[in-house]
Amino acid sequence: MRNFLKLMKSEGIKIQHTTLFWIHLILPLVGAAIFLWYYSFASWDSMNKIQAYLQIVSCIWPFLCGVICSISEEIEADSGYQNFFCLSRRKFQAFLSKWCFLMLIGLFSCLIAIVGFALIYGLFPGGKVYTLVVYLEEAAVIWSGQSIVYLIHLVLAFTFGKGVSIGIGILGTLSAFLMLTGMGDGIWMFFPWSWSGRICSYLLLYIAGKNRGAEINPIIIYELGICLVVFLILTTAAFLWFWRFEGRRAQSE
Repeated sequence: MRNFLKLMKSEGIKIQHTTLFWIHLILPLVGAAIFLWYYSFASWDSMNKIQAYLQIVSCIWPFLCGVICSISEEIEADSGYQNFFCLSRRKFQAFLSKWCFLMLIGLFSCLIAIVGFALIYGLFPGGKVYTLVVYLEEAAVIWSGQSIVYLIHLVLAFTFGKGVSIGIGILGTLSAFLMLTGMGDGIWMFFPWSWSGRICSYLLLYIAGKNRGAEINPIIIYELGICLVVFLILTTAAFLWFWRFEGRRAQSE
């Protein structure tokens, strides 16, 4: 455990003077500010505004994952993958710590984007639609839904490089928006990029109907079960891949 915490600290030191830090701080602030400015004069219903904002945050995140993971891989490549290969006994800890660290700073950004939006939007006329607890629940759902997306893009970035990771991130964002429509019914569970958007929408529907005695549809429980199975399969495959990973640049020479 102590070694793992040291590796997490090492990840933090690596990003101090890189664009990763500013991406996670500035983008959520700018994004929330743009939507708050637009919502200040838009004539939508407040519930629709909030749902649209949460869905857009969910659907754009896969593209950002592609960018973030590609930058993270470049940092490792420039250092010669020291944590992975110079400390062979800690190889899996190094990969796990990178995944967990990216998730941790992703949580930081998610809270800025959603809780920050909630606190300011609550000051708008008719803006107090949901309690802060609901926003925190939505943030947790959106963030946890992206966990496997980070892992997918880490594998893509380490295997194929920046272009592929970002390209798949763009496709992931497009698929996430499509899976929110009727096109995603019955198949969205097999597209991890869409999990956050779908599940956060389900949660809002459940919250809206809870006071009227609404219950969770068994189909949704079945779909979430499929998501769990897909998550376990992809996570296992990612770590099996990493067992054989020897460095992208070394493999391409």
